[in-house]
Amino acid sequence: MACAGDIPTKETLAAVEILRREIPSLKVRVLNVVKLFALTQPSEHPHGLSDRDFDSLFTTDRPVIFNFHGYPWLIHRLTYNRTNHPNFHVRGYKEKGNINTPLELAMSNQIDRFSLVIDVIDRVPRLGSRAAHVKERMKEAILANRAYAHEHGKDADDVTNWRWSTGPTPGHDGGLLV
Repeated sequence: MACAGDIPTKETLAAVEILRREIPSLKVRVLNVVKLFALTQPSEHPHGLSDRDFDSLFTTDRPVIFNFHGYPWLIHRLTYNRTNHPNFHVRGYKEKGNINTPLELAMSNQIDRFSLVIDVIDRVPRLGSRAAHVKERMKEAILANRAYAHEHGKDADDVTNWRWSTGPTPGHDGGLLV
């Protein structure tokens, strides 16, 4: 899982916390990209990562779900010539939304924690039907949070006040900044 931007980072970490709780055998690496030009080649920008460094962070053969606060095409453009580009699945701004709560806007653009968990389940081949119950609970959480926002005009307190609560667990990277 990779992320860039404050809300996408919070939602990515919340999704990872759900995944660790619901599918503890799944190994998840989190990369928080703070310099977007690190995604490109060093020949394109001085902050660009070498192919070797990029591959060591993003792997050469695993799905990468990248949660981004801007247009997804930008991340695809910056990673176009990278080994694992076909496995990059970028979630970002889709020009959807209205006057909504922050979570409602995130859900409209599928950058919320629940949609990210569903995306992981759909893209990790070994999960399949083993995690179908988790996927259904995430769909129910989306509906419940939309209903709460429409009724109360704000996000639920557990969403608004969410904080990272799990430390590194065996088999999981603690997270890396790029």
